[in-house]
Amino acid sequence: MQASNELIADVVQLPVRPGAAMRLLWMLDDTQTSAADLARLIDSDPELSTQVVRLANTPFYGLAGRVTSAWRAVTVLGLATLRAIATAAAFDLFSDHGRPLPADFWAHSVTTAAAASAVARRVGGLPNDAFSLGLVHDIGTALVSRRAPGQYEDLRERGELDGVHPHVGAAALSIMRFPADMVEAIAEHHDPPDRVGSPWARLLIAADAVSLTIDGCADETNVPLTAACDALGLSGRSADALADEVRAAREDLADFVG
Repeated sequence: MQASNELIADVVQLPVRPGAAMRLLWMLDDTQTSAADLARLIDSDPELSTQVVRLANTPFYGLAGRVTSAWRAVTVLGLATLRAIATAAAFDLFSDHGRPLPADFWAHSVTTAAAASAVARRVGGLPNDAFSLGLVHDIGTALVSRRAPGQYEDLRERGELDGVHPHVGAAALSIMRFPADMVEAIAEHHDPPDRVGSPWARLLIAADAVSLTIDGCADETNVPLTAACDALGLSGRSADALADEVRAAREDLADFVG
């Protein structure tokens, strides 16, 4: 079941007045923008600066407590992860205003991001890009939950959320000008891995399966981890090692979730 055009239009609207996060996304599309330019904009918005510096300071990046400026955070995180954070901020997903997000949204997103990075290292992908993809892979769930709560509850009760939120998320990332292959991966991340054409989609399906194996998620189901790994040419032993690695990485990223 795909999301209706009406639902997508309702939940992916951006603020009329673009804030710092949206301006940051525009700057990321400009090849002439420097790290110093990005840092100055991030510093102008306390909430955005807090999220960027907080993530860069997690043990995951090996610099816990040593990143004290937005400029340093930009160089640590890289542009792909910065785009993911800016996208979440532009859609107001770090804010406490309005309806709360699903309780496990950020924990699951961060665990999936860590898993995507780990999978990418094993299959020759770009870990930083994979991390960013995992971080926003369920943005459709967050947007439907916050902006169309009645439909969210109805979809959840009918067990149809998995068929809808990937298409909402893909529409949101398309608006934010994510690469087309990443948008496709978001749209397909609940499909059987042997039926998807995108390498990013197979990677994300595996990362989601790792995350769900470790923590579970009340409103999500996915393919078994072994099947997801088989689709990438990874062995069963790789699946066990992946889960162990991601458990450790999840702990390293806990301060960002908090």
